[in-house]
Amino acid sequence: MSHHRSRKFSVRLQELLPIFAVVLTVGAIAALTVLAPRLSDSRQASADASSSPSPEPGATSPSASASASAPSEPLPKFKTLEAPPAIDKAPKKPKIDPCAVPRNLTVMTFNIKGGRVSPGELGGIASVIRASGADVVLLQEVDQNRRRSGNVDQAAIIASHLGMQSVFGANDYITDRGGYGTAILSRFPIDGYDNTHLPNRDGKEQRGVLRANVIVEGQRLVVFNTHLDHTSDSLRQSQIGAVMAKVSAYDGAKLLGGDLNAGDGSGVLGTALATLSDAGAALGASHDGGGRVDYLLPNSWLAAGDGNVTPTGLSDHHAVSIDFSMRGAADC
Repeated sequence: MSHHRSRKFSVRLQELLPIFAVVLTVGAIAALTVLAPRLSDSRQASADASSSPSPEPGATSPSASASASAPSEPLPKFKTLEAPPAIDKAPKKPKIDPCAVPRNLTVMTFNIKGGRVSPGELGGIASVIRASGADVVLLQEVDQNRRRSGNVDQAAIIASHLGMQSVFGANDYITDRGGYGTAILSRFPIDGYDNTHLPNRDGKEQRGVLRANVIVEGQRLVVFNTHLDHTSDSLRQSQIGAVMAKVSAYDGAKLLGGDLNAGDGSGVLGTALATLSDAGAALGASHDGGGRVDYLLPNSWLAAGDGNVTPTGLSDHHAVSIDFSMRGAADC
């Protein structure tokens, strides 16, 4: 019985095989019909990609190109700056006019009482100078960046009020920031300066002589400013000797001024007058205590004119100013 069933199943399977074959064939044909177009598109895309050139470095995509072609704001333009004008400087070796054409100028000497002058009083000192019409100013007892006087450069501030140049010579309390000494101001160009310390003794205040070459309308005037010791006549004598040695080293027009702490008829003044003249001999006292201690002493290249002694209330010294006419290097 079981053998008969097995044979019957085998016969039935043989009958169905052709039908399965037909079904599989139809399915395969259908699958190829669907997949063939897609495979063709894929091969074409691969071929296009292999045949197209590789993009250059830095090339942008179409979307990037589109955004780059869109209008954008222009970059700001840098403003072209013109070169600053050249700064006029006084010549290092000034040309001396050979003709005796007078050059008129007013010179002042003024002991401004140093550290006892507040920053607010410097404008008052500038006003005194301005009212005198001074072109060249010799200042004594000048502070530069010292605490007691407000940590300011006194000479530079006064000069700035007047539109002048200034040079400073530190003689005492010298630091890397400044000190205490003398100054020369000028509305004419200053072409070089130096400061020389004078003989001194232990315990005494160091003194000096400040020199500046002032170019007055093309002619050099050598200006010396000093402030001698006030305690010892013998020390003053040593100091004025050193000052005059410095003065004698220069030729041409020159002028010595300042606070000599010595009166009329003194040996100190006599030493200076051996080669210079006393332009303010007739002007009278220059100090609150009376007597003359502040001088302007020119050589023969300068002829003295009118002069004034002006009490100011800003110092125990008065401002002494004198008009001068400076000749040229030779007669024409």
